[in-house]
Amino acid sequence: MLEQRIYEFLKKQPKKRFSLREVVRGLRLDKDEAKEALAMLVAEGKVLEPRRKLYELPEAQTEKGFVGHLQAHPAGFAFVVPTNPALPDLYIPKGHLGGSWHGDRVRAETRPPGKDGRPWGVVVEVLERALHQVVGRLYFKKGYAWLKPDDPRLPALKLKPEGLEGLEAGARLLARVVFPPKGEPYGEVQAYLGQGEGPEVETEAIIAKYGLQSSFSPEALAEAERVAHLDPAEVARREDFRSLRVFTIDGADAKDFDDAIHIEVLPNGNYRVGIHIADVSHYVREGSPLDQEAYARATSVYLPGRVLPMLPEALSNGICSLKPGEDRLVLSVLVELSPEGKVRGYRFAEGVIRSVARLTYEAVEAFAEAKEKGTPLPEEAIPPLLHPDLSLLLELTQTLKARRLEQGALDFNFSEVRVEVDPEGNLHLIPLREPRARSLIEELMLLANRIVAKHLAERNIPALFRVHEDPSQEAYTKLVNALEKLGYRLPGGEPSPKALQAVLKQAEGRPEAPVVSTLLLRSLRLARYAAENLGHFGLAAEHYLHFTSPIRRYPDLVVHRVLRTLLRRRATKARKEAWAQRFPLMAQHVSERERAAESAERELSRYYQCLWALRHRGEVYTGTVSGVTNFGVFVTLPNGVEGLVRLAALRDDLYHYHEELLALEGLKTKRRIRIGDEMEVKIEGANPSARQIDLEPAEAKPKDKKPKRKVGASEPKSPPPHARARPKRVVGPPEERRGFVKPVKVRLQKVYFGAWGENNPVGDAKTPSGKKRRKRRKKAQVAPA
Repeated sequence: MLEQRIYEFLKKQPKKRFSLREVVRGLRLDKDEAKEALAMLVAEGKVLEPRRKLYELPEAQTEKGFVGHLQAHPAGFAFVVPTNPALPDLYIPKGHLGGSWHGDRVRAETRPPGKDGRPWGVVVEVLERALHQVVGRLYFKKGYAWLKPDDPRLPALKLKPEGLEGLEAGARLLARVVFPPKGEPYGEVQAYLGQGEGPEVETEAIIAKYGLQSSFSPEALAEAERVAHLDPAEVARREDFRSLRVFTIDGADAKDFDDAIHIEVLPNGNYRVGIHIADVSHYVREGSPLDQEAYARATSVYLPGRVLPMLPEALSNGICSLKPGEDRLVLSVLVELSPEGKVRGYRFAEGVIRSVARLTYEAVEAFAEAKEKGTPLPEEAIPPLLHPDLSLLLELTQTLKARRLEQGALDFNFSEVRVEVDPEGNLHLIPLREPRARSLIEELMLLANRIVAKHLAERNIPALFRVHEDPSQEAYTKLVNALEKLGYRLPGGEPSPKALQAVLKQAEGRPEAPVVSTLLLRSLRLARYAAENLGHFGLAAEHYLHFTSPIRRYPDLVVHRVLRTLLRRRATKARKEAWAQRFPLMAQHVSERERAAESAERELSRYYQCLWALRHRGEVYTGTVSGVTNFGVFVTLPNGVEGLVRLAALRDDLYHYHEELLALEGLKTKRRIRIGDEMEVKIEGANPSARQIDLEPAEAKPKDKKPKRKVGASEPKSPPPHARARPKRVVGPPEERRGFVKPVKVRLQKVYFGAWGENNPVGDAKTPSGKKRRKRRKKAQVAPA
């Protein structure tokens, strides 16, 4: 493969930076082919492009100068996170960002340590801009219009006057950011999102902030209406599953049903399980307006009170949705399973089904509970015809789950909450309480995903795989050390999911179990999409991809196309090469859009939580500690709302933060606060704009208010909390100098502390210069007594 040849060529001199010409000449390649292959290696992170048409391996980066992404702070300083994970983050002081913004890919260089011995650096070049548009509030200053970004890590942006006609201060705007070669960046107004505050304005702002799309092009809508029908010839061509007892299980409010299941008992005692997935690829043809819209979105986005579907409703809620009593086209995985849950065989089929029932998680959970307790089964929610099938599936999927966990798959067992917003805009956080019903569907979908992934990987068919790489050695070592302090032992060397699962099992039911789960979760990398099959650490799976949700995930749609092409024996060499060329960049795009969708869902949910907290200010709840930091404790209330108890609010003691144990410990009482502890808290307030909820312990006493007293020149007052960060100064002259200093009236402007040699804070205009002080002393010495 061309990419591998280039990679091996670069590895021969891992510390060298190569130009495009050197690669082309060294391997005697076509220039365009080499450029495209290098672009794929850069997209996969195997090769870096610090400058245009210059390439190097991550090993070429050194602590003196490297490429990384800027992580800015609202206070003005930043850190550069190197692309090479072996290098530490570099602190960039305020004023040394070199015009870079939060998220930019930059080249940084280190500078000699300062007086505090702390390494620092400067940004010397911006290689790639992360932001091209920004959302914020309009304000006016000195005759100019400015945009204050919602993200406090971004600087204010001067706006061009076009598009500002009739707008008032406080308007929420979407602006395009222009970075000219010379001069300061400026903004061009793209859209008016609303005036002031409110859920509707906030929703539009978040949609714009994360680049989500709320409407479809006229061409895509027209195409959706045109293709949204069932072709009798296509139905006749497919395998007919309409005589089987196929049914769906979804949430009570779901409208797009993209998976259906059935089970049969075979003569040999095994089971045949059918996992039937809506055949979206039949309707959404590659390169069509529908396909372009779906690719741009990459995923459906489920915001509180609003859904942004990947496909128009004519498809997502219409012809592709597996509604009961209606013929629907599917791509099916038919698996033969032994009673012990072992896969004895499988096959794929392009089929047609007619669902006999639409079941809900709530009804299936009630069925499972009644069956377990021996009480009458709920016939009104589940047809008696399906009782035997449902009983078999509940039992079989529990066996599948047990086998999966035995192989090392991680099961954190965190509680999930569904966010709902009623027509009045009120937030409802509903815990998901259907573990057996949801587990039934989850196990069958995992099974189908693994079978399809293995089938494609073993035949070297390119696809979009769902990968979850092993933890880094640094993260794993940190985890081993932290768990040792809690009394748990992990084997050294290479991390394995089975070892982590054993620790989770050992901690189950113990007070420190939530801490152990959180430590393990923090050590793991994020799952992503990739064109290579790198395995899935969390699932302990050698092969894994997403196949079962093509209505709402673009990678699933791509996998459907690949599998259909394979089933129809059209996977030619040229087509496979084309897939291999396109999939790396596609994997990067869909991973980015997935993260954007998750961030938008999380941020808007947080906004609604703040509104709820404002309505319930002063109320007391018993919550659970969900996070411990060096600045406070996060507490999750019974309904899922999370707030912060700041260190200053913990007035019963002075607390020290143990980072490795994720705990606070009182210096006097030795009381420990850690994840999983219960804490009775009162809602103190909330700031929806900042997405912050403030809590305080319910038993906290109000601060004692002592009367203020004036501070004389000879009496230093206690230093402010931030005094260390300021230059220091003595207030008033020392006693031994009073013999020759002329008496003057002193009016205190600023109070500093320290030795006389630190008397002059830099930039303090009211402090006399050294020359003026010498003149004053000389004049005082010659003055008459």
